Amino acid sequence: MALATLLPNYENDCGWYKNLPKRQPSATLKGAIKADIVVIGAGFTGLAAARRLAQLAPDKHIVLLDALAIAMASSGRNSGFMIDLPHTLNSHSYTTHAQTDHNMIAFNRSGIAYAKSVVEEHNIACDWSETGKIHGATSATGSKSLLAYGKGLETLNEPFSLLSKQQMQDMTGLSYYHSGVFTPGTVMMQPAAFVQGCADHLPDNVSLYENTPVTEYVWGSVSGKKGKPSQSPIKPHVLKTPHGQITTAQVLLCNNGFAQSFGQQKGRLVHVCTYGSMTGPMNEDQQKRLGGQKSWGLIPSHPAGATIRRTADQRLLIRSVFTCNPGLKYGQSQLKNIKAQHESSFKRRFYMLPELELEDTWGGLLCMSNNEASFFGECQPNVFAAVCQNGLGIARGTASGKLLAELALGQNSKLLQQQLTQTGPSWMPPKIITNIGVSATIALQEMRAGKEG
Repeated sequence: MALATLLPNYENDCGWYKNLPKRQPSATLKGAIKADIVVIGAGFTGLAAARRLAQLAPDKHIVLLDALAIAMASSGRNSGFMIDLPHTLNSHSYTTHAQTDHNMIAFNRSGIAYAKSVVEEHNIACDWSETGKIHGATSATGSKSLLAYGKGLETLNEPFSLLSKQQMQDMTGLSYYHSGVFTPGTVMMQPAAFVQGCADHLPDNVSLYENTPVTEYVWGSVSGKKGKPSQSPIKPHVLKTPHGQITTAQVLLCNNGFAQSFGQQKGRLVHVCTYGSMTGPMNEDQQKRLGGQKSWGLIPSHPAGATIRRTADQRLLIRSVFTCNPGLKYGQSQLKNIKAQHESSFKRRFYMLPELELEDTWGGLLCMSNNEASFFGECQPNVFAAVCQNGLGIARGTASGKLLAELALGQNSKLLQQQLTQTGPSWMPPKIITNIGVSATIALQEMRAGKEG
């Protein structure tokens, strides 16, 4: 038996979430129930896993749990980029490990395709937009990174376009950027609307319980050879919540960094918060003054720079600033200083809109590993996990959830086998050393980002 020592804890401060129509959450679990399979975590990974389980096993009762209301946690707090390509601009893998990158691209695109099928099947209103993404550089130094990125994309035979300063301004309305690279495969969306839509259209054999954290758990046991998903526990898994209890044969952990509370990947995960701010909708005059295309998303050439979006409903979003958060939460007292940094960054870019204010500022957790690897597979008999998406949660999380469900039900595919052969997160030094090192690295990277921030 063990107790969950860390649970999600967020304020209702996220602009994506607050700007949605009010939604009635699903019931909180009360009383003792039984299930064939329990999925813990109803973000991108858990929603995809629950749907796929229900599709493959319509006779099984699937229970999906989330500690908060749907979209209140990290899945509803990101920038809304569903990215198909490897994310690291200067990765040597672009020239030395091309097959690894091809596999990752296929994996990410499988997640995009699965998400698209759900959006189209249920007509989910999440501003799904297949408009690609821009990588922007504010200086000649950043432009060198973009050129290296372009060469890597050529090696992978992936389409891209180099953008001049004028082309960047034509697309974004901003004169701030020196140059850019455009890649067409990224999907932009309203992330909170997407996960709420997925949650509200789950198959009939999925029971969703919101505001239902797992606080105590007892893993079951099996006989025979470990690692066969078809085996049933002699002693079932028991998951306790504040007002109920679930007995189940299988458990899927789709709760990212919080999987450590379940004894998984201890000493291998780094918990970081990044922060976003969003304006209200621009009026017609403000849109005219800004110029550029009506909807776009821009990622900085430096990883510690600012991500910028112009949304379909004409809001402007800025995401920047990182902090090390080993307690898997951030304090509201931090947001005042972070908002001030966002305002400075925003005004440098959008000087033509001096009256437009940032209405909401919030944080969201990222689960990272030292070697940029995820964990995927069976971690205990009939306990499966897909955690640590390293900042690419929408595409990678969706693809991981779908494949994790297939693994749990004994399915097989080339894509699944590729995932099972991936190296998991590497070991980290003791926590105090890791946290100091991560904080120092963040400070150094933000200093080096310069105007990109």
